[in-house]
Amino acid sequence: MHRTRNSLVAVLIGVVIALSAPAVEAQSSVDTPPMAITFGSVGINVADVARAEKFYTDVFGLVRTFQFPPEGDPIEVGLGRPEGGGMGLLLARLDDRPLPESKSRYGRIVIMTDDARALADRAIAHGSTLLRDLGSPGGPVILFMSDLDGYEFELYQAPPGGE
Repeated sequence: MHRTRNSLVAVLIGVVIALSAPAVEAQSSVDTPPMAITFGSVGINVADVARAEKFYTDVFGLVRTFQFPPEGDPIEVGLGRPEGGGMGLLLARLDDRPLPESKSRYGRIVIMTDDARALADRAIAHGSTLLRDLGSPGGPVILFMSDLDGYEFELYQAPPGGE
């Protein structure tokens, strides 16, 4: 138990340090225009959002940055450092469906970009798979994808004039 906790702490600290760099202009080896890309958060599916939020706020000093939906019981809670900046942690309770074979838990990496569809096209050209498109007209672009090893990532583009 102690070893698992230390491993979790080390991983979280490493991820926050490694991914808290400011947005960079991403360029690929193919002739494509650059776009802004930042790692927004790591999302994990939890059995109980309130219980997980209490754990991460009590242990790591994180604070709630948002919840979805904005009113009522949240199915997603964003946590971050009180001083702001850096990468966040997204706690989600999405559903009770069984996990796909060979997966021990749900989770994803959230990548913020100013052109989610172009980045998705680039990823698909390199072997990625589009899993779900949750975007809506006038709203954010939210694309769930899988990488070459089956890890899920989300491409998020804020709605016009939004975050």
